[in-house]
Amino acid sequence: MNMDDLDRKSYDLIVIGAGASGMSAAIAFQKIRLLSGKEKGDVLILEKNERVGKKVLATGNGRCNLSNKDMELSHFHSHEADFPGRVLSGVTPSACLSFLSEIGIVTTSEGNKLFPMSKTSASVVDAFRYAMDDLDIKIATDAAVKNIVKENLFAVTCEDGRVFSSDLLIIACGGACASYTGTTGDGYKWLSRLGHKVFAPKPSIVQLLTDNSVTKALSGLRLDCELTLTADGNVVAEQYGEVLFTDYGLSGPAVLQVSGEVSRRMRKDRLTVPVKVSLRLFDEKTLLSIEEELMERRRTFASRPSEQFLLSILPQKIGAMLLKSALERPMSLPVSTITDGDIKKILSTMRSWNFQVLGTRSLEQAQTTIGGADCAEFSEETLESKLVSGLFACGEVLDVDGDCGGYNLTWAFASGILAGRSAAMLLSDKAEVSDGN
Repeated sequence: MNMDDLDRKSYDLIVIGAGASGMSAAIAFQKIRLLSGKEKGDVLILEKNERVGKKVLATGNGRCNLSNKDMELSHFHSHEADFPGRVLSGVTPSACLSFLSEIGIVTTSEGNKLFPMSKTSASVVDAFRYAMDDLDIKIATDAAVKNIVKENLFAVTCEDGRVFSSDLLIIACGGACASYTGTTGDGYKWLSRLGHKVFAPKPSIVQLLTDNSVTKALSGLRLDCELTLTADGNVVAEQYGEVLFTDYGLSGPAVLQVSGEVSRRMRKDRLTVPVKVSLRLFDEKTLLSIEEELMERRRTFASRPSEQFLLSILPQKIGAMLLKSALERPMSLPVSTITDGDIKKILSTMRSWNFQVLGTRSLEQAQTTIGGADCAEFSEETLESKLVSGLFACGEVLDVDGDCGGYNLTWAFASGILAGRSAAMLLSDKAEVSDGN
């Protein structure tokens, strides 16, 4: 809907942001109104992009990883450690799936990960659009918000100068990562102006910058291995999965999963403690077999250059770089010059191939944001602000981030549903008080 098509300027509820949390909030608001026997409210969503759900379209490489069967609370992070769990006890992941089913989204699983059966993000966005249309929720796209003021009502001023007012306001405009999706940290600015504390945003689910003396030569190559992340000598994360070597460092699912632990140890783009990634390429049983194989190769292929020593054990380029890392000697020397001690060093590197971490790539390359509005200033039961009556926040604008694997969308759905539901109940309470007077 274009801004010129709006036929009123005052609403029961304005939602800023038509992402997963904002759309969930608007739908939940109307559903609670109807379930309580009341008429649908006057709801307006203001979306700065040209269409709704732009970030949802990009999730899961366009396949939309909606949720996960493993909902351990350790997958969610916040300065208020108990806050995500308390919200998710109010709107459970199971309730989120029921909500999605009610608007026409059928799910299927790949391992623990849940996807729409269509395996397309576009179908998820369409389901939300049709549901909002059914519930008479007005949506204004290309409607960037400039300012928010609260007096008796909320006054929301758009960049084009138009002002809309509402009894209730939900800020659901996301974090500060991947600005091409429209999430540019606007919500932090507005919440700060309304008196809320905001933790500085940092990137998560993002690639790692490392000493690239090895990774640049292997750029584009991948390995399935066990990754261990240590900070100041202590193990802080472990993950098994694919690792991708790049010009700047390391990427791939296993790296993205642990990247938040690196960001949390950064201040002003610098690490506060030494951080290291270790890659274990083989288990101990396999390493024993490799040791026997290498002893035999030293005899069988004595005259070959050392760079061929790991042929077929690892991809050629990776094997050659691992040998250089382990032995620090010319690879043109014959295999016969490799000592027992050298073989021990090779096996040790296969057991723990170390890469010094320098930091992460920027928020622009990240999939989600660490930081945001301080959850301590919002009710865990309603997500209403403790500072500004009638103000709610949900989704990534709050200081909650999840691991890779559907956790951030689960948080978006759950917090959006809770905020919308709570806003509807608050409006009903206000109406009853008004009628009583």
